[in-house]
Amino acid sequence: MTGVKRLCMKLKAAGWSKHILMLILTLGICLVLFNNYNEQNLIYSVSTNIITNVYSAELNKVNAIPRSSKKYVKVEFSGRLGNLMFEYASLYGIAKHHNITPIVDEGCKLRTFFKISAVSVKPLLNLKRYVEKKGNVYEENAFKLDTKYNWTLKGYFQSWKYFIDNSREIRKEFQFKENVQIEATKQFQEIIKSKNITNVNKHTFIAVHVRRGDFVNNQYFVNFGYSSANESYINNAMTKFRSQFSNAFFIFSSDDIAWCKNHFNESNIAFINKKNSPEVDMAIMSHCNHTIVTTGSYGWWTAWLIGGTTIYFKDFPRKGSKLDKIFDSTTYNLPSWIAM
Repeated sequence: MTGVKRLCMKLKAAGWSKHILMLILTLGICLVLFNNYNEQNLIYSVSTNIITNVYSAELNKVNAIPRSSKKYVKVEFSGRLGNLMFEYASLYGIAKHHNITPIVDEGCKLRTFFKISAVSVKPLLNLKRYVEKKGNVYEENAFKLDTKYNWTLKGYFQSWKYFIDNSREIRKEFQFKENVQIEATKQFQEIIKSKNITNVNKHTFIAVHVRRGDFVNNQYFVNFGYSSANESYINNAMTKFRSQFSNAFFIFSSDDIAWCKNHFNESNIAFINKKNSPEVDMAIMSHCNHTIVTTGSYGWWTAWLIGGTTIYFKDFPRKGSKLDKIFDSTTYNLPSWIAM
């Protein structure tokens, strides 16, 4: 019996060992499968995160506002109409030379009477400033701006050399708005009608702008060298035009029209008598064919808009004055204009 018991016990033990072994093997397999599952899960999670992050980055690139490389230049406007026109024309020419965009402030006066194209933008960052060294002299450095920056120009920039390459565009910029042009045309017709001129094609009209005012009455300006053309110069210029055109007719505009009437009273002369705004007077004179310029930027731009033949006063500024030492007539008056 004892042997039988031992055999049974061995068989029983072996049976249990088999079960234990099977259990251990089963647990091992489960552990391997579990670890493999976690590893796959981790790989999937990491892969998903990478894909998600790449997608998000691409989406952000699409949605992000690109940083503009466009650069701008503006000018600090100063002075009256003639000065403003020089400043804008030079701004335009300098901008086009550098292939950057000219802009103006919202309150730019020129917008009220010219069809200028320059727009306004929000305040500029990354801004540098170019300051003109002295007026009435062309400065080549204005054409050497670093285009990595936005720029503000400070000065009068009174030289044709800043915008001569853009003359055609400037003429478009300085087209008078309809309300100004309509009023000017109306007054021009009234002027010639008052002189019994019925056919404008039978006459050659010469605008005569006489600048006196502060150039005569402001002692600081006089001492500095500003001067007004005298009667003799105007008579000589008129005589030259009469020698060229037998049907010459002169239209005077001035800040001292009484002085003009006291010195010039021939039958082929008329005066702009109304107290117009400067732009309306300029638009009236732009109906003429040629120009006699005394002094000042207003007369300069009147002549430029008219085209044709221009005679200018060669004795400006007063010789030996402070202004004379810094003034360069060759870069101020156009080469085609006639000095007298």
